[in-house]
Amino acid sequence: MEPNQVEVKQSNTGNLQALVVLGITGLVALLFWPVLLDIWRYSFDDGTYSHAFLIPLVALYVLYDCRRQLQFRQTTSLWLVLLVICLALELLFYLSQISLPVRALLPLVLLFSLLSAFKHNKGLYVYALVMLFATPIWGILSPPLQSLSTNMVEMVMAYTHVPSYFEGNVVSIPSGRFEIANGCSGLRYFITSLFLCLLYIYFNIRSLKKAAIFFIVCMLGALLVNWVRIITIILIGHETQMQSDIIYDHNNLGWYLYVPYLLLAFYIGGKLANDSMPTAALPKTSSPSVKPLAYLALALLAFSPSLIDWPVVDANKLNTHQQSPASPYHSSLQVTQFQSVEHQTIVVNTFEIHQWVYLFSGLGLDNKASFYLNDVVPEDLRVVRNEKNKAINFVYFHPSSNQTALLAYSYAGVNGMVANRAALRAQRFSEVLSGKRKSAIIAVSALCIDQSCSQVKTSLEQHLSQFSDFQLLLQHPG
Repeated sequence: MEPNQVEVKQSNTGNLQALVVLGITGLVALLFWPVLLDIWRYSFDDGTYSHAFLIPLVALYVLYDCRRQLQFRQTTSLWLVLLVICLALELLFYLSQISLPVRALLPLVLLFSLLSAFKHNKGLYVYALVMLFATPIWGILSPPLQSLSTNMVEMVMAYTHVPSYFEGNVVSIPSGRFEIANGCSGLRYFITSLFLCLLYIYFNIRSLKKAAIFFIVCMLGALLVNWVRIITIILIGHETQMQSDIIYDHNNLGWYLYVPYLLLAFYIGGKLANDSMPTAALPKTSSPSVKPLAYLALALLAFSPSLIDWPVVDANKLNTHQQSPASPYHSSLQVTQFQSVEHQTIVVNTFEIHQWVYLFSGLGLDNKASFYLNDVVPEDLRVVRNEKNKAINFVYFHPSSNQTALLAYSYAGVNGMVANRAALRAQRFSEVLSGKRKSAIIAVSALCIDQSCSQVKTSLEQHLSQFSDFQLLLQHPG
């Protein structure tokens, strides 16, 4: 006898489905721990992603809302193939230590894992992809948003009584200067509005047309709030001769403007929301099939960064804490996240060469020569000019008022030396396929003995060329 609707509703609590979803999420987090740790390090401690702590709570609520509609797959599906492709790309980028795609692919790994175990349900998409809003990948939008903000502010300021001159992203008015920096791009308002907009559409709007209208309202409003904030700060600075506290506390001003806009946006959303959301019939509870779950677990295990780098839990703890040695001519080189450094002083002809060899383990996502903070050249260096000769960078600088010195450096991988971090990242793909992940930065500096520095340059170039054999460099870094 078929159970009635009440009996079906009572038997399908969705608790089993929710537990399996949480179990798959926990398995992905465990097997991709180095990636999760990187996201934690660069997202939850960043003011731009201050909303990140709310994302897990939102995901849990979405799961709670859709749990009864979830149905287990009884056979394998095409989603498993897509999962394997996504896992292969994730592992390749991880071993190549290219952080941005590694972070972006992790929510997709979770989504494809869930769709390999459950039948299609839009709640699973929201549950998995909402993690993207806590993932530090949105910085790529900052430059175009910054440029857009500058152009819009310049256009509006032309219609005000305040004379203004724009040079790049710097605004000059009679009272002072303002810089429309990356923090003024409005990225945080953009991310927050997009996040809240998509959630509101998921819970309240079913019409595609109404969803598009609400999306446009949210996105345009977020941009307008930021433009109004910048213009208001400039006008207040002009009227108060740069003495107002708002100029130095402009972040709070942004939120004072953003909250009223948010209330207006949700008022419009309320007008667009469906009066009564259709309630889908609850499917009968079915037991999970062992076969799809077994293939899912096997795929995750086969491409797991955690197992590859085991027993290292946090690769950043392998970094040395020693201060990078300085030379008599300049302060410490701007290199960080390295595993070891060796400094030597070598006498060649009539001058001495100071040499640094930084080695990087290649484990995790930060311990690499191409780390974004590894600029090598000290910030306080009095640079005269820069040159580049094949794989070597030459920096001419003044250690004192009447002297000239030369700093030369290269980034090194298994396939040889390159002049910049981008080139090193590009050659990492072929290197990781051979199982070799280490990298290095080699730098030398010397005081010039003639006005042109030609003799010292030739000696430094010859000295660095000996490190073209990377295996010899690893065996005998000195």
